[in-house]
Amino acid sequence: MRARTRLVAVVVVAAMLASTVLAALAMVVRRPAVAIPAEGPWAVYVAGDVSGASDCGSDVAVADWYMSADMPSSRAAFVLAADARRSDVERVLACVTGGVAAGATVSVHQVAEGPGVTGA
Repeated sequence: MRARTRLVAVVVVAAMLASTVLAALAMVVRRPAVAIPAEGPWAVYVAGDVSGASDCGSDVAVADWYMSADMPSSRAAFVLAADARRSDVERVLACVTGGVAAGATVSVHQVAEGPGVTGA
């Protein structure tokens, strides 16, 4: 009987430790990498709670940015200047992914024209 009790106790403790480790890993794991098109001009789009990313609009490479009117904002677009470089889009992307909620979807696409972007 004692052996069975010890075995059950060991299994319960092991399960608790495993779930704690998995929970800790889930908090540390990064978002999947966002693909950046090879050539610009670029825009960073977000679907989800974007209220924490509004400061990213003040980046020097951002020509214009838009957020939905609902609260908290559920969609946003950060249009980069026509002369933005890949390092600029990577910086803006890092700012946006760091500021949006965990469940938000972030993507980068080419834009044909817009503020700061000449027609392609």
